[in-house]
Amino acid sequence: MVKKLYLRLKESFWVIPVMYCLIALFLTVGIILVDYDYYNGIDRYIPEFFYTNAELGKDILGVIAGALLTMTAITFSTIMIVLTTYSSQFSPRTLQNFLTDRRTLTVLGVFMGGFLYSIISLLFLRVEFEDKQILAATFSVMLSLICLGFFAFFIQHVATFIQVSNLISSITEEAKRNLETYHQKVEKSEVIKEKANPIIPSEFKIVSKVVSPRYGYLQIIDYDHLFEIAKKEDWIIQLKQEIGSFVVESTVIAEVFQKEESRVPDELINAFTLGRERNASEDVQYTIQKLEEISLRAISSGINDPHTAIDCIQHLGKILLLIIKYHKEHLVYEDHKQVRVITKQRQMRDILYQSFYQVIDHMGKDVSILFVIMDTLILIGEESDERVRLIIRDLYDYLKSHFKMSELKAFDRYYFEQKEHRLLQL
Repeated sequence: MVKKLYLRLKESFWVIPVMYCLIALFLTVGIILVDYDYYNGIDRYIPEFFYTNAELGKDILGVIAGALLTMTAITFSTIMIVLTTYSSQFSPRTLQNFLTDRRTLTVLGVFMGGFLYSIISLLFLRVEFEDKQILAATFSVMLSLICLGFFAFFIQHVATFIQVSNLISSITEEAKRNLETYHQKVEKSEVIKEKANPIIPSEFKIVSKVVSPRYGYLQIIDYDHLFEIAKKEDWIIQLKQEIGSFVVESTVIAEVFQKEESRVPDELINAFTLGRERNASEDVQYTIQKLEEISLRAISSGINDPHTAIDCIQHLGKILLLIIKYHKEHLVYEDHKQVRVITKQRQMRDILYQSFYQVIDHMGKDVSILFVIMDTLILIGEESDERVRLIIRDLYDYLKSHFKMSELKAFDRYYFEQKEHRLLQL
């Protein structure tokens, strides 16, 4: 449950801005208390030039509040422009990469916090305190200077982030982090084992089906929670769907094997999180889909940018190498050599096919896309075992069947035959 909450907060747009608004609120309360309640005790520690009278402070706070609101509006408009560009030029699936970027949200949070401080401080500047010396205006000026620095940083950040090469690199790094986190969890766990075709003992003869409560994408599966329930109830739970699958109300997502018939508790379904879109932190195939969609947009006739597609496919090769290194196709959770949870993992053949089939189908007569896919297959094959190499050879036959080799020019054929020779030698 904690993991589910953490992932929800991590992907939420509002968490960081709200955090900065709360910080600004506490700062405002602190400055107001210093100005009106504890002035006589703290004035000796603060230089006199930091103070202004209430009338001047009111003018300063009003101007700064208006300026920060304008900067916040400009920032929000810039974010909308970037999102429109991402959606039209790259892929709608890449919007989340910019929306949940900590730097983007930090800038927006700083502006909102600065405006909140100024407007609340302005509210508490009362008529009867017009001749009083206050600190609120000075702190507002300091905050405005900080906001100005963040605004310059934000412009530079947007100019950098909107470049497709940086977007592709950030998607690749995201996949790398998620794969390494997954690998560390599997390696450090004492209950997670790799076991193909685990046997369910005959005494577990009662089978109950767990059906999805609603439709959506299976975003998170809390395997630890399932494992604890299976241990407690002496069950075996077999997953029927993998993370990233689209399920409806009638879809069976798990089967519970019991020795004696008993009611399956409602808390079991809480281990499954459904959502309207896939979750990149748990579903690496979703990250691959983002790169695939960017490459498809790039090779479309409307955009015609093969170099971006080449860059995507090369980074895709990097991700697939990591998947081959870390991926386990058959994982179970064991309790004293008794299988308790049988997971469903995506198979390597499916991963490789789903990573390339759309690009292969849409590459048309583009020789550059043909060559980069061949280079990527060679790269993967050279770093893999014989099982993966067999899949690479089948995938190459699939690639070759989609390209009219008779239309290759002599110069193209020379390089094609070199690459084909290396592929066939795998």
